[in-house]
Amino acid sequence: MSDRIILGTAKFGINNYGFSSSGYQASHVDIFDLAYKYGVRALDTSPRYNNAENLIGDYHKKSKNVFKVSTKVDNLEPESFESEKKIYNSVLESIKRTGVNCIDTLYLHQNEMGIISDTKIINALKNIKNDGFVKKIGVSIYNNEECKFSLDSDIYDVIQLPVSVLDSFMYSELIHSSTTNKKIIARSIFLQGVLFNRDLIKSKVKQSENMLNYISKLDQLALEHKVELFMLACSYVLSLPKVNGIIVGTAVKENLLSIIESSKFKITSDLMDQIYQLSSEYKEWGNPRKW
Repeated sequence: MSDRIILGTAKFGINNYGFSSSGYQASHVDIFDLAYKYGVRALDTSPRYNNAENLIGDYHKKSKNVFKVSTKVDNLEPESFESEKKIYNSVLESIKRTGVNCIDTLYLHQNEMGIISDTKIINALKNIKNDGFVKKIGVSIYNNEECKFSLDSDIYDVIQLPVSVLDSFMYSELIHSSTTNKKIIARSIFLQGVLFNRDLIKSKVKQSENMLNYISKLDQLALEHKVELFMLACSYVLSLPKVNGIIVGTAVKENLLSIIESSKFKITSDLMDQIYQLSSEYKEWGNPRKW
């Protein structure tokens, strides 16, 4: 299952991204080497992640290992005649910085409907794909309206959305029963690390009581089935039939190895059903933007 793991690079460019992981923070070189050794072949990055793209390029210059790189384009405006120029400039710079021949998936780093539905942006994305600078066009979304549009739109090959043992509401509502042939990539599988940093929940999350009550139910399920919660969190998302890959971001070697090992775990159908019933319910705290 390592080939379905995509290593996120936000933590290498933004030290305080999400909830910090415990353990020694390794260099990008050590993490990339370790990931490649165990079968991970894809990286997810963005110009928004400070120097993350440059770190990937530096690695590619010095290593025989080559990753597929997905990145993002940002700072677009609706109905702007500058969109195509901005997209091409951004992509060409990303290719140069990361040291790859083309971008595997180009995501819009803006999820607003005015952006993902904009005809000038969509035409520019079609052109840059046809010109061979990117292989696939993706969108990273946050709500049902955006997800519905992305599923129906011809331009988007890949949809990236939050899915976790904590909250799989959008997946259950729109993806689970769909007949889409689009690639579905799950992000925030640990909900930005909050699942394993509970001491910070009360100070960071307004709906902390509801979140902690829910997590206690997961603890109980893990205990009953004699499975570590970390392993459960990874294997649950990978066991969802429409999920093609997961993005995980860590700079801690032990955490990366645990994620890779957890991807091999086969969750029972009974436990899968119990978690799905819980996680598919709508939760206001499921979106970190509402914390």
